[in-house]
Amino acid sequence: MYRSLLVSFTAILLCASVALAKGSGSSTQTVKLTVKGTGASAPDGNVGADGQCVNTGDPWLDNYACSGPGECSCNVLTSPTVSGSGLKSVANFFVTSDQGINPATEPAVDSGPNPECNPSLGIFTVTDKSSDSTTLNFLGVSCKHVTGTSSSNPGGTHDKDTLSGGWGISDTPAPTKPISGWGTFTGTGNHTTQAISVTLSGWVTK
Repeated sequence: MYRSLLVSFTAILLCASVALAKGSGSSTQTVKLTVKGTGASAPDGNVGADGQCVNTGDPWLDNYACSGPGECSCNVLTSPTVSGSGLKSVANFFVTSDQGINPATEPAVDSGPNPECNPSLGIFTVTDKSSDSTTLNFLGVSCKHVTGTSSSNPGGTHDKDTLSGGWGISDTPAPTKPISGWGTFTGTGNHTTQAISVTLSGWVTK
């Protein structure tokens, strides 16, 4: 979900594990999913005028209005895979990050680290072994993480971004079988290697 990724939402693959536990007397299940991978810039045809993701097939992402000219970036996860609980593959992982919005408004003091957190929103599609597919939307924030601050390195080293937010099952495109779901996610994106790890948890109703 890497910030300049997703972000994406190593921005984001893969290696994934899914655990499902069905509630007694209910069609609602708890779900936990971990995805890992490497983020890359999206193809030109999926990048809008201000840098945001377009032409992904999901209005959730395609209709996002960037905060300003050139403030956004669109990233993808390449060669995605997923495993566990009957899931076969993950694809179409797109993340828009908006660098024009930063709630950490205080500038750095002297030569200390520059505070930075940016919103990210994205989508990805999972397919199970029956070839039924479901698209997930996610919305969150990626925050700059620094380490090794000292008198000789007052700005610290930007080694990764921390990721957090919420997700839900999209109705456009609609799942191939009726399903709804929602929950939260946390993760990290390595600033140097672009490696991403994101864990989603929540509930699915079939």
